[in-house]
Amino acid sequence: MAPKDCLIWSLLTLLLFLRFCLCQDEHMETTHSGPQSPPECGCRGDFGYRAYQGPPGPPGMPGNHGNNGNNGAPGTEGSKGDKGDKGDLGPRGDRGHHGPKGEKGHPGIPPELQVAFMASMATHFSNQNSGIIFSSVETNVGNFFDVMTGRFGAPVNGVYFFTFNMMKHEDVEEVYVYLMHNGNTVFSLYSYESKGKMDTSSNSAVLKLAKGDEVWLRMGNGALHGDHQRFSTFAGFLLFETK
Repeated sequence: MAPKDCLIWSLLTLLLFLRFCLCQDEHMETTHSGPQSPPECGCRGDFGYRAYQGPPGPPGMPGNHGNNGNNGAPGTEGSKGDKGDKGDLGPRGDRGHHGPKGEKGHPGIPPELQVAFMASMATHFSNQNSGIIFSSVETNVGNFFDVMTGRFGAPVNGVYFFTFNMMKHEDVEEVYVYLMHNGNTVFSLYSYESKGKMDTSSNSAVLKLAKGDEVWLRMGNGALHGDHQRFSTFAGFLLFETK
């Protein structure tokens, strides 16, 4: 506030105070002398001059934090955005836990049940009434076919399959061959054709053998053709084991 304004305010205040004091003195004199009339100073005085607004006071202390408001209502679902770019490859994860032990597998085929052979004739054979000897053995799983004697020995009790294919030699007209089981004839093969011509024949058998039984081919009469094309063959294998 300017000094001039302060001086005016001070003079107005002093005048009002003096007037109030004079009115009080007149009222006391009237009381002691007798009946009194209403004092003249009871009337309301004139309005004073409006003062100038003072400067703003210093800022007050911050108030306490208000309570949290209630949750608003859920908004409506927005439209689906565009597909974003493919992210970078993440780091390799940790190694997983060791899994539980698996169930026990089915037993494998033991060596004594792995049985198969095939022999072939690369040269002519004409020894009548004798066991047929094959000049070549292509397969002999388990080595249960004897190359020297041409006989197969059963390693276990079981059911076996055998097959024989032959070609008649052109120098003879007919050929007899027999499949033998421990000296007994199981089946016969017969081929007939005039000399100078060849002929083929074949037969098969399924036999139940005991361990140690022997199976072979016996030549009856005639002669068998043999060359690098292996037209005459003898083969067999185990189908399944029996008790």
